[in-house]
Amino acid sequence: MYETDSSEQAALRETIRDFCRQHADATAWKRLTGELGLTALAVDERYDGMGATFAEVAIAAEELGRVLLPVPYLSTALAGAVLSDGDRAAAEAFLPGIVSGAMTAAFIFGGIAATDGRLDGTARHVLDGAAAGVFLVRVQDVLYTVRAQDTIVEAVGTLDQTRFQATVTFQGAPTLVVGPDDGRAENLMRVLIAAESAAAAVHCLDSTVAYLKARRQFGRPIGSFQALKHRCADLAVGVASARAAAHAAVSSAVAGTADLAVMAPLAKLYCTDIFWRAAAEMVQLHGGIGFTWEHEAHRYLKRAKTSQLLLGAPSELRRLVADVAGLR
Repeated sequence: MYETDSSEQAALRETIRDFCRQHADATAWKRLTGELGLTALAVDERYDGMGATFAEVAIAAEELGRVLLPVPYLSTALAGAVLSDGDRAAAEAFLPGIVSGAMTAAFIFGGIAATDGRLDGTARHVLDGAAAGVFLVRVQDVLYTVRAQDTIVEAVGTLDQTRFQATVTFQGAPTLVVGPDDGRAENLMRVLIAAESAAAAVHCLDSTVAYLKARRQFGRPIGSFQALKHRCADLAVGVASARAAAHAAVSSAVAGTADLAVMAPLAKLYCTDIFWRAAAEMVQLHGGIGFTWEHEAHRYLKRAKTSQLLLGAPSELRRLVADVAGLR
């Protein structure tokens, strides 16, 4: 339980964490959508959703990100929330499949052109795009939906084997309009990436500290060595700050305040940076086993690096934050 969780949110977090301990396998997606209903969290009750808030979606993202569960949750859960607030025709067409888990979704935030309600262009590095049933595509200030069967989808190899990407080509693809979008959907995705990155960084720190307590050298645990204590202490400060940044961004998203345009890229920038540092220290401080393929450290390192580059590399996000905040 986090200090900021309500009693209901703490129960949700513990339920998801228990699930991840037991079902991190090929059946995970079917069970977390069917039994737990996680893709229905932020969907309005009129569409058979749970009517929860973005905060509950972020909790699920944290717990799934903590164990790097290879499921398309971020994109699909966010699609459910966005469609629930959008045009009724698009919502009725796609929300039943999203709520049940039968359909997954992916977002595209640029590089596509719209003419008379049809889309053309090619989008690369589409998160969760390889198996998506529907794409939510922002063109200028409008968000459209396109069925995957009306596109050309090519799965691409990625550094992170727990998260899949695709190249998606549109050739006059027919659409349904979700509604206006001034960048909010992209910022909400940045917030979810920040939340899961902060949670994954916590896992990296906890795993490393546990190893340093158990590994003995010169007759005592290596965690008692002053130099390693300092490294862990510095990392703990960064991880705590990342959690705070992610929570602030989630709160801004839930409240619908204008500062989300700054908070989202800032939280994503900071949390993925701390995640990268935590994963790198996890590799280093586990010593020889940290460099092996069999140990989990390499998976966290790869997720951290790809998360840094999604929806804006660090240099791009710094410029974006400066521009939106009026700092240059």
